[in-house]
Amino acid sequence: MNFKQIETFRAVMLSGSMTAAAQALHTSQPNVSRLIAQLERSNGFKLFERMGGRLVPTDEGAQFFADVERAFIGLQSLESSAQNLKRGGTSRLRIGAVPSLTHGLLPAIIQRFRQQNPHVHISIHTNDSPNVAHWAATRFCDVCLVSYVAEDMAGVQSEIICDVPGVCIFPKGHRLGSLETVTPADLKGEEFISLSHTDGSRTRLDRLFAEEDPRVLNLDATHAATVCSLVGLGLGVSIVSPLVACEYLHTGIDMRPFTPQLRFYTYLLLSSDRPENLLTQRFRVLAGEMLRGAAQTTLQPGGAVGG
Repeated sequence: MNFKQIETFRAVMLSGSMTAAAQALHTSQPNVSRLIAQLERSNGFKLFERMGGRLVPTDEGAQFFADVERAFIGLQSLESSAQNLKRGGTSRLRIGAVPSLTHGLLPAIIQRFRQQNPHVHISIHTNDSPNVAHWAATRFCDVCLVSYVAEDMAGVQSEIICDVPGVCIFPKGHRLGSLETVTPADLKGEEFISLSHTDGSRTRLDRLFAEEDPRVLNLDATHAATVCSLVGLGLGVSIVSPLVACEYLHTGIDMRPFTPQLRFYTYLLLSSDRPENLLTQRFRVLAGEMLRGAAQTTLQPGGAVGG
């Protein structure tokens, strides 16, 4: 017994004749007769009888067809399941990200992703970079977006999907608005709103200033989004990613390029203990494309950084 014989038997049962079954299967009537005869020999009982010129299933044939139909329903279910997995992967995606992204570009990325994968259930979780990285390592989240990765972070594979130079942000109408580029010396005496010491970019930024730091350092915040809001309220100036700054222009901030350059990165993290599935692959590609596109728009001549 083989699948071709079973498929032919089913076609005969559904169509009522070997000629119609041959047409449905795009084969010849003699070939259908041959396959039915082979199946009868294999089973040890007759499947059909001819009565008054009609092909009538035997009692054994009718019972066998009931079992065949159950098997075909199972096959169709498997085919449907395979198609659903092809279209939407596991149909569930858990995303972890830092606040600068969940309050910024991530909603737009998810909007585009849902347009392409409409039936996927998406969960979004927000925390700082170390905690989000832990979610990737423990597989609490399927894919994570962070601002920095600790060198000793185990259990994750990381990829830089966006890399932009930092900008100096300040309240609209501030004296720094008259400059084309801001340098450390230009921030002498300015109240500088820093990211917290736990943020990886804070250490890199502080190295750019001379031993006699010209800044006034009395205020810091955990998240760049909070820094932007504080700057918009006139409480100081800062240096952040232009991707974050552009999301907070409505709060009353302005920005200029900062030199020497301080790079701000976006890392995409996956668990190193699990193969990448279709959904995370699609999200990784889309997130990289949209973040890089936003960076190019922001930094090109005439963009937000250029004024």
